[in-house]
Amino acid sequence: MSDLQRIDRDVRRLGRVPEVDPMVAEARRVWSSAVGEEVARRSLPVRRSGDALVVHCASSSWASELTLLESRLRRRLEAALGREPPPLRFEVGDVDAPDVGPVTAPQATPLEPTAEQLLQARALAAGIADPELRAAAERAIASSLARDS
Repeated sequence: MSDLQRIDRDVRRLGRVPEVDPMVAEARRVWSSAVGEEVARRSLPVRRSGDALVVHCASSSWASELTLLESRLRRRLEAALGREPPPLRFEVGDVDAPDVGPVTAPQATPLEPTAEQLLQARALAAGIADPELRAAAERAIASSLARDS
């Protein structure tokens, strides 16, 4: 039996203590409450790069989904920090969430479109002749308008 022991988890855990950049430390402190427990188990702010806050994600699907939700996550992070955070950049990387089970893509909570957004969607889809296709386009446009607001 070898006397050698694996230390990779300890090194990663200890290497993640942000001593240099206070923004990283602040973001980590509020990350779970700002983004929600499920997202926090699969992602972690790790460093600053230029003007961006780099967030490691457990997989490429998480990085892709969180990239799409970046503006929403920044608003939540801003509320938790009390000031505007830097832009977020999501990368696949090591996340301090050992043994969290199978990695699945996050499920975004759909936002309900406002009456104004529904009217705008109806106007934008009005030129589509097929009624089923027009209704599907209206739903997609309204959903997109709600997500971007």
